[in-house]
Amino acid sequence: MNSDYKLRGMAGKEQFRWFAVKSSETAQKARDLHDLSPISTLLMSRMLSAAAMLAWDLKHPNSELTLQIEGDGPLAGALVIASAAGNLKGYVKQPQLFLSSAEDNFAVGKALGKGTLRLIRNEPGKQAYTGTTQLVSGEIAEDIAFYFQQSEQVPTAVNLGILIDQTAKVRSAGGFIIQQMPFADPKLADIINDNLAGTPNISDLMDMGYCLEDILSRFVFKGLDWQTRDSQQISYTCNCSRERFSRALLLLGENELASMREGIKPVCHFCNREYHFSPADIESLIMELQTRASKKEAK
Repeated sequence: MNSDYKLRGMAGKEQFRWFAVKSSETAQKARDLHDLSPISTLLMSRMLSAAAMLAWDLKHPNSELTLQIEGDGPLAGALVIASAAGNLKGYVKQPQLFLSSAEDNFAVGKALGKGTLRLIRNEPGKQAYTGTTQLVSGEIAEDIAFYFQQSEQVPTAVNLGILIDQTAKVRSAGGFIIQQMPFADPKLADIINDNLAGTPNISDLMDMGYCLEDILSRFVFKGLDWQTRDSQQISYTCNCSRERFSRALLLLGENELASMREGIKPVCHFCNREYHFSPADIESLIMELQTRASKKEAK
């Protein structure tokens, strides 16, 4: 049974809000589905943890948050989608990237290069909200903190950790985000900053057996009051289906479908599942478009 979960709550007499996530199994599933190299595993894991926590701000149960990173370096970037229900999926542009230097294979920021971070919130019935900032380090945690400072003027601390072995198997992964409310006491902010400076990497603590609650209590909010308001299980879940691909193919139009009459085998970016559309299937889709066109003309 999947044991990944996320929490959110308040601290310091409700002057700070926080999010935390354990995402070890989610990151491992992403690594396995995409056969990720070590550096691609690091990037994907950090983005999965971040997106899971950021999705707490989604209001509608059918809404989604997209976190997209694009860079001009060899790693190129990645995309992760998190639903309000706790489902996550994503892909890395260069999943099997291996660099010549062993040290460089763990330097995500260097491999991403210069680029952008984009955050998109999609909620039913509303226009999508998109915020974009430049990458400041490419190490993801610093970039998300910078995003909140620049786009929403919210002082934010972000910690994203992942520990992998030599085969890129995920031993532990997770993170936390702390945001300061406008009326927060600067002295409490100083206490939290001092605590964070003395907090070991979250993935190391998880690997030692600490749960999120232990980490928050013993390290992050040491000496402060804090409460958990909500919890939710998370998992890597792709909702692709043959029906979804069929609908996407219909959007291409009759001329484009006609060029595929020999059949196609599209592959899902998020889970690598392959779907087979035979010549007869393509012909059936073309006929459906023709039928729709005829009915439209008859009206």
